[in-house]
Amino acid sequence: MFRSHQADMAGIPGMFGDGLMHWHGVSRALATHWYHVSVQRLHEGQFRNYEEMLNDEARLVELLLAQDESLVVREVQAVTPAWMNKGDGWKMQKLRSLSMGFSVDELPVSILEVEGGEVYIDSHEPGLNVDSLTGLKELYRSRVSTSATVAGLGGN
Repeated sequence: MFRSHQADMAGIPGMFGDGLMHWHGVSRALATHWYHVSVQRLHEGQFRNYEEMLNDEARLVELLLAQDESLVVREVQAVTPAWMNKGDGWKMQKLRSLSMGFSVDELPVSILEVEGGEVYIDSHEPGLNVDSLTGLKELYRSRVSTSATVAGLGGN
């Protein structure tokens, strides 16, 4: 569920400008990973920073493919639940790469490599080995330029 607040609600100008929305909270029923993406969008002749919170790989790839002279993805972070990151709780870490493949049961499996080298998979299948996946395809790999981290699509 997504809740938002109209900035100029009740005739009171908002701190975010006329007609702009600011969210107050998001609720999710499932403890599954998601992506926090920092982008720059060209707005009225200048780039402005925005944060996108994307539910899944399809939306992340859609945003990556939408990059052009008016939209630049600056950084992608993966937000993972404890069952996936094997930690004490949720973690938000810079995403190095994202791949997808299929299990022997033909279920899609995401493989996330985060800064620090940890690799997480979004499967509850006991003993699942990444090497057993078929149709493995890289969807994202971060690239470091001399000035900033730039996101790009990988290809296999």
